Amino acid sequence: MLSTDLEFTQGIYGFQVVSRKRRKSEAISEIHIRRTSFRCPFCDSPDVSAYPQNERVVRAAPIGRTACLLLVSVHKLYCPDCGKTAYERLGFLPGPKSRMTRQLERAILELRPHLSIKALSEHYGVPWQAIKDAEKAALGRKYARVSLKDVRALGIDEIYVFRTAKSHEKYITVVRDLDTGAVLEVSRGKGVDALKSFSKRIRRHRKRIKFVCMDMSNAYAAWVEATLPDAAIVYDHFHVVKSMNDKLDQIRRKAMRSMDEQTRQTIKRKRFLFLKNRDNLDESEADALEKARSMHQPLSDAYMLKEELRSIYATAGSAEAARHLFERWCRLADDTGLPEMRSMAKQVRGHIEGILGYWTFAGASNASTEGFNNKIRWLISQAYGFHDYEYFRLKVFDLPSTNIKKCL
Repeated sequence: MLSTDLEFTQGIYGFQVVSRKRRKSEAISEIHIRRTSFRCPFCDSPDVSAYPQNERVVRAAPIGRTACLLLVSVHKLYCPDCGKTAYERLGFLPGPKSRMTRQLERAILELRPHLSIKALSEHYGVPWQAIKDAEKAALGRKYARVSLKDVRALGIDEIYVFRTAKSHEKYITVVRDLDTGAVLEVSRGKGVDALKSFSKRIRRHRKRIKFVCMDMSNAYAAWVEATLPDAAIVYDHFHVVKSMNDKLDQIRRKAMRSMDEQTRQTIKRKRFLFLKNRDNLDESEADALEKARSMHQPLSDAYMLKEELRSIYATAGSAEAARHLFERWCRLADDTGLPEMRSMAKQVRGHIEGILGYWTFAGASNASTEGFNNKIRWLISQAYGFHDYEYFRLKVFDLPSTNIKKCL
């Protein structure tokens, strides 16, 4: 191998090939290289003394099907012109302690979105930890500064991800740009405490934020009022319906406790039929649901109110029309006399302005964030959990650009 081959195949300049040998038992070439000339890293003087210190073994990009190991001596340099000493810098390495070349690291990072760390490790003969560290460093550079300049709408959500962590560390809070889908912040924990760092970053852009979409959490609402006073609060319709589903399930459970065994069997294991959208039921499911509803009138009334609440989002054409429909719905919920329905009506009345934000801001919703949470769960399942939180955090930042579709 000539020095020009070293330049073209490995991107290494200023070195020459001293020797090359091939391991008989393996498809590996060992290439011994050395620098052609030295210069002082401080004053750039060519008049330096070089003393070899140790030999570094570096994995290089394969040539064809042959793996390459570079053997290079690292020198200690002394410059009589400026009187300083320093160790030789190997410019073809991504870091001073790296054991693979920039060329190889670049190839690995280009393939990483398509192949697992394990597959890349086996293919290139590089330890998996080195691949993970290289990807982590690249993601760290990419997301060192996440721009908030053009953000107009925020989506905030929390997701339960770490089952074995301490109670306050089981969740992560994710803030996204609802217009572009970009991740703006990933922080450990939930509530206002998880948004302290983001508060400092978003403060200078607060005048541009039009609205923030969230669940019906008083903690996040208080954060928006304190940090983004000019932004409107929009309560995601998914969480409004989910809260109603929770109330309905409470009524179902209470009803089962008051029934005799024979009647209880009719409603038992019908939870998902009550929670499922009526339009999505097949004929057999619809028949089973009607039979279960006929066994308990209050439960049947609560189910119809759940469906009517859903229909408001489908039929109301404006915020004002929706307001009248919600007021009517709250009166009907109160008339049932059920504590759970009265509680739901109180919740709707207390959050009505934020609920109407769905119409004020043309269907503003955290639906994409809920889908993004599924991507996070997919990410965790692919890695069988993450032991390096910072690496996990950076991977979440990169998820919008990750295609999780599985190909055969």
